[in-house]
Amino acid sequence: MAIVRNASILFVCTMAGNIANYCFQFIMGRHLSIEDFGTMNALLSVSTSITLPTGAVMIVIAKYASTYKVRDDSNAMSALYSMALRKVTAAAGLVTGAFVLVSGLVGSYMNITDTAAVLILAVGIFGSFMLTVNLGMLQGMQRFYYLGAGIGLGGVLRLALGGAALVLGYRLNGALAATVLPSLLIFALTVPALSVHLSGKTKSFRHERLLSYSIPVLIASSAFAFLSNVDLVMVKHYLTPREAGLYASVAVLGKTMLYLPSSFALAVFPMVSEAYLQDGDSYKILDKSLLCTALICAAGLAVFALFPELIMRMLFGSRFAGASGFLKYYGVAMASMAVLSIIMSFNLARGRTGFIYSLAGGAALTVAAISVFHGGILEVMVATALVFAALTSFNLWLVYREKRVFYRKRSYAFVKPEAGNTD
Repeated sequence: MAIVRNASILFVCTMAGNIANYCFQFIMGRHLSIEDFGTMNALLSVSTSITLPTGAVMIVIAKYASTYKVRDDSNAMSALYSMALRKVTAAAGLVTGAFVLVSGLVGSYMNITDTAAVLILAVGIFGSFMLTVNLGMLQGMQRFYYLGAGIGLGGVLRLALGGAALVLGYRLNGALAATVLPSLLIFALTVPALSVHLSGKTKSFRHERLLSYSIPVLIASSAFAFLSNVDLVMVKHYLTPREAGLYASVAVLGKTMLYLPSSFALAVFPMVSEAYLQDGDSYKILDKSLLCTALICAAGLAVFALFPELIMRMLFGSRFAGASGFLKYYGVAMASMAVLSIIMSFNLARGRTGFIYSLAGGAALTVAAISVFHGGILEVMVATALVFAALTSFNLWLVYREKRVFYRKRSYAFVKPEAGNTD
């Protein structure tokens, strides 16, 4: 099974990065104050929210790179890469500059007095934009070894830089710097794998065609990233600094439900795109991906439900043990998002964008739910989990309703010639 093989390659590489990322979080949880730990993760969520377009950039580039791979059109591939680097560099500069201008307002909303901590994120914003160009090219070309290495190395570098920052006496700002610098380093390291498309001959690229696909992708990826991170930002605003820190510790662990199966979402996109272009059965890829994702999430939720306090004490220390009871609720919310990520990749790979309205509605509903139900950590988590579960269930229903129609048409097309045979 190609999807399992390719996802396994990405799984091994991304797991190395995820383990390093979690080691980074655990170390910071033990060496930073609870308040600074909450501030760090809230700021990283802000960075993720600001870099929402990068998700769209990666998807669009992967989509067209996959198309040109099927056509074996190296000139078009070179044109795509060259154009993407120019446009994204300009966009990264504009977004980073705008963020610097409003950094004071961001700190004020989140009750953060350290201006330097907010400004450090500007470097990460620029790096995130640039890195997604290379990762999108590697994903679309199905160069999964390079893609996995690029993703996995980010966590390793983050851990190494974070450890060095602590040794040198830097705390919150050192942790933030260790998080934002790897994107620039990995961008530089992945350029050689794509260098043939920097030196190759290019031809004109139809920007209007790319733009028509980019807008719905931007909405979808932005809504998904917003859904995955808005709770940490709003909790930092509504709850006490200590509660926000405890919430952040639960979120760090709970998001394993989203990150562990992420290799399937990465593999699904180019494989479904290729199958769709060749009139193949892309639903088989979807079914296998959803099954593997469900099994991974079920195993993770069982661990969260059976050993929450042990996990929190081992990884974050006794200071965070009081938050262990919330772990299973956040795990359910992120498991729903993991399934939703597979569905989103599947739809976008086929150019289907109707589902984006449900994501936009889900994002608005999440903000409304937290705005009303923020009496404590449990109240926020339950409200979020219910919204995410409803959103994922709705999108599952839509895609499997479409699947039934697809197979019905294929069966009809298969039997129709025999039905008309009068010999």
